[in-house]
Amino acid sequence: MSEVEKEVLKALETKLYNFVRCVIDKAASDEPFRVELEKILLTDSLSKKLREKVSRGGSKRPAFQPVAFLHERGIEELRRKLDDMTDHELRLVVRSEGIRKGKDVNALERAVLIEEIMASSTRRLKQGSSFLR
Repeated sequence: MSEVEKEVLKALETKLYNFVRCVIDKAASDEPFRVELEKILLTDSLSKKLREKVSRGGSKRPAFQPVAFLHERGIEELRRKLDDMTDHELRLVVRSEGIRKGKDVNALERAVLIEEIMASSTRRLKQGSSFLR
């Protein structure tokens, strides 16, 4: 890379840095601007992950707790809720609830994931462990 190209890249880097700082400052002081910026910049999956992280207080535990859900709403509602979840979300629940661990969770089919979550949640609710969380 020539010296001229390096200077041009450095100037571009400085301008982009100043631009980003300006946008960040504006977003910090202007709520409607921040909301629009988030809509533009955040993909659906990234936005969802950020919301989940905030709702969990930054913990690794998913926001959905099947035992508490079963206790509050019953078995049929739990099945509907699990049916609405993605395979990835189901795997997160299986891992976080300690139903299964490791890579073998990735090999489980959707129906097996749902049945294992339901069986574990029912068993734990009967044991009273939902009140310990």
